Amino acid sequence: MSRLSERIENFNRAFEIYKDAVEEFDINKILTHMALVQTFEVCFELAWKCLKDYMAENGIVVNYPKEVIKEAFNKETIKNGQLWIDMLKVRNSTSYEYNMDKVNKYLSDMRTVFYDELTRFHSWLGEINE
Repeated sequence: MSRLSERIENFNRAFEIYKDAVEEFDINKILTHMALVQTFEVCFELAWKCLKDYMAENGIVVNYPKEVIKEAFNKETIKNGQLWIDMLKVRNSTSYEYNMDKVNKYLSDMRTVFYDELTRFHSWLGEINE
């Protein structure tokens, strides 16, 4: 099994848990907030690493999340580079953000635009890993 295939399997498992966290989210239950944040963080981490491994299999060596995202966008592997950069910024700041307006915006994005993008990515991984 290639490193990419192994990473895709890990991403798929994490994505299913993230999907459950999105579905179970309840604005009135703080534990569902925490579950959503954590599952998003893990899922996104595996997503950019899948991109990194995919790029490596195609002869492009990049190591850091931002450069992986930029290169994947340049090669049209992902369509919305800015959204991926936004997801990276949120992933990097969720542990340190205490402004509830920002936290609520992050939670909203994790349930909508980020979830939609990671759902598309999940489908694409299924296509390349057949």
